[in-house]
Amino acid sequence: MGDLIAGWLLLVLGVAGCAGGVAWMHGDVRLMRRGVRVEADVVGVREHEDGDGDVHHYPIVRFTAPDGTEVEGETYARVHEYHAPATIGVVYDPRKPRRFREDPGIVGPLVLLAVSVAAAAVACRCF
Repeated sequence: MGDLIAGWLLLVLGVAGCAGGVAWMHGDVRLMRRGVRVEADVVGVREHEDGDGDVHHYPIVRFTAPDGTEVEGETYARVHEYHAPATIGVVYDPRKPRRFREDPGIVGPLVLLAVSVAAAAVACRCF
């Protein structure tokens, strides 16, 4: 009975992870395809320490779109630790300039998809 419950739990988590990975990848691919790359000024950095003691950095950036719209918001720095003042490249959606990312890509979503598919495969072996 315990194996059956574990199997169903893994299957549900695997399917949910796959759906999340596809949605995440779709958003990043759409942003890469229609996005505009600009230089943004780092005006601050928000730091967050997770439960494991790892510190995550969220640069607060400001940039001006070609149409003159000034945008300020934060993005997640995957690798780099930034300090203001600095300049970084961002990609934004010209239809919604507040939707931007430092480095949209498909590595994160692909990792989520791979782990989710593995979880679902393990779940299927439990039945």
